[in-house]
Amino acid sequence: MRFIYALAASAAITMATPASAATVFTDGFEGDDPDLTVTTLDNWTVTQGVSVDVVGSPNAFTIGITPPASGNVIDLDGTPGPATITSNASLNLGFNAGDLVTFSFDVGGAQRNSVADNFQAILFLDPSKVSGLTGTGLTSTGFGSTANSIFSSVSIPGSTAFTTSSISFIATGAGTIRMAFGTTSADNIGPLLDNVRLDVSAVPEPATWAMMLLGLGFVGGAMRARRRKQNVAVRYA
Repeated sequence: MRFIYALAASAAITMATPASAATVFTDGFEGDDPDLTVTTLDNWTVTQGVSVDVVGSPNAFTIGITPPASGNVIDLDGTPGPATITSNASLNLGFNAGDLVTFSFDVGGAQRNSVADNFQAILFLDPSKVSGLTGTGLTSTGFGSTANSIFSSVSIPGSTAFTTSSISFIATGAGTIRMAFGTTSADNIGPLLDNVRLDVSAVPEPATWAMMLLGLGFVGGAMRARRRKQNVAVRYA
C-alpha cells in the first residue's frame, strides 16, 4: 500500500510541476564597442533623438560601473543625446496567455552631477493583453500606457547607484513584445543602463494546482497509514 501511495504521489506531483522561467532575451552590451555618438547597437536602434554613448570600464568620464552593473553600460543622454533605444524588430519575442512576463534591467543616475534625469522603460505591445502590472526598484512607480505600449517614467537623481529594476505582468492573450529605454535629459549626461533581460514563464493553471494538492494529499495519507501501523499493539496469548 505504501508503494501505491508513493507512486501516485510521485505521478501527481510530476504532472503538476510548473514550467520554469525561460530567459528569452538578455543583453549586457558587451558586444558593443565603447564609443560616443552611437546610433546602432547589436540588438538595439536609436529610434528617437540623436545618439547614445557606450561607456566601458574603466573610462575617462569618472563613471563608476559598480555591481550589479559590469563591463559596458549605455548613457542614454550620450553625445549629443538625448535618445531612445528600441530592440530590433528581428528579435521576434513572444508570449502566450497566462504567461508571467518580467522585463528587468540595471539602471542608475548619471553620476557626473546631482541633476535628476527622466528615465523611461517601455514595452511595445497590446496593453489590452496586460494584467497585474507591477514594478520593482527604480521602476516601481510611474506607470502609464499608450495605444501600443506600457511604460514606467521616473526621475532618477544623478547620484543614484545602479539598481536592478523591473516591470512584470500576466498576459491575458498571446502577443509579441519589443523593449525600449529613453530619456528627455538634454545635457549630454543622462541615466545609465545595463543588463537588460526578458523572462517569460508559464503560471500554473487551477488544474495544475489541483494536481499538486492531490499529490500532497497522497503523501499525507501515506504518512498517516504508517503512523497507524506503528501504533498497533501486538499481543501474544
